[in-house]
Amino acid sequence: MQHRLLACVVGVVCLGVGAALGCGGSSGTDLNSPSADGGTGEGGTSSSSSSSSSSSSSSGSSGTPVPNNGPDGGVNPPDAGPGGDTTRVACGATSCAIATEVCCVTRNNNATAYGCVTGTTCPATGGGGDVTALKCSGAANCPAGTVCCVDQTNGGATSACQASCGNGQAQLCDPAAADAGGCPLNQPCSSNNIGDWGLPRTYATCGGKGN
Repeated sequence: MQHRLLACVVGVVCLGVGAALGCGGSSGTDLNSPSADGGTGEGGTSSSSSSSSSSSSSSGSSGTPVPNNGPDGGVNPPDAGPGGDTTRVACGATSCAIATEVCCVTRNNNATAYGCVTGTTCPATGGGGDVTALKCSGAANCPAGTVCCVDQTNGGATSACQASCGNGQAQLCDPAAADAGGCPLNQPCSSNNIGDWGLPRTYATCGGKGN
């Protein structure tokens, strides 16, 4: 009887110890698994977010610039405007030889392109917009006794040095020139209405005359 009771007590103790060990092992495994999964999940989320951000930052687009008609004077170059001397006329980021070339100023929406072309006329853009052929942009490009006159033609506006500007023409001037662009005192150099001649506001005419 005593042997039987002892055997039962030993058996109960063994079962209890085994159960306790089983729970401990299972609990250890469960604690490790979420930790591993969490690490992987965070890495995946971070990578996906970075990729999405990179894609978003590179998806921006800029406006399509108008084409240049010749040697590159640039599109929207800073400080583009009148200038040069009697041999060369400023043309955006470059200058053109007055004797053999013309500065083509091509405007379309907010883009203005400059380029030198041999001859006296500019090729059509084929996509609309204004094209102005400049042989001069102010008094600095003209011999003594002449002025720079801009005129509207079928293919756009053109400018050239003349003794005086006729009806329907305007005198181009440089608003940054010390002598007020060579304009008469009662017709100050102004960029008012300069868009009538297909030119940006860095250019000007005496009295702000349009067409």
